[in-house]
Amino acid sequence: MWQIALQTAIGEENGEIEIQIAGNSQSSSVLDMLDTHVRAAPDSKYIGKEKVALRTLDSIAPNYMDSNSIAFIKIDTQGYETQVMNGAKKLMSQIVGLQVEISLVPLYKGQCLFDEMLKKIKNDGFELWSISTVFSDPNTGQLLQVDATFFRAPSSNS
Repeated sequence: MWQIALQTAIGEENGEIEIQIAGNSQSSSVLDMLDTHVRAAPDSKYIGKEKVALRTLDSIAPNYMDSNSIAFIKIDTQGYETQVMNGAKKLMSQIVGLQVEISLVPLYKGQCLFDEMLKKIKNDGFELWSISTVFSDPNTGQLLQVDATFFRAPSSNS
């Protein structure tokens, strides 16, 4: 069952942050959008900005989970995935699976790309299970973003 109980940005600290509102419903981000993204999806161009609350997963998870809970986390934050994971250091031990939208080419300024993200998630103890296409450039056919699904690697003691 899905439960939506909080409207907030998720990142690596608690506070406030400015989110840039995209012209479509998928591409709003706290990061600056690059021309590569706009060329592939002109309707995604930013049309406004808004200040929003910023919270870490570590700070909000105790409101929804207890120490026996296990979690599957979906991170789709338009280039801000590393910051979301950095704000979930305590929660990480309860996460059994992750689905992360990852860019293959730079679409947002300062984002972590596929190779680096794959290395980071593997270092956190997860194995890649599947990849599905998310976003391709309709002009060139180049694959730009994928959803990558990871599950916690079996312990070497098992």
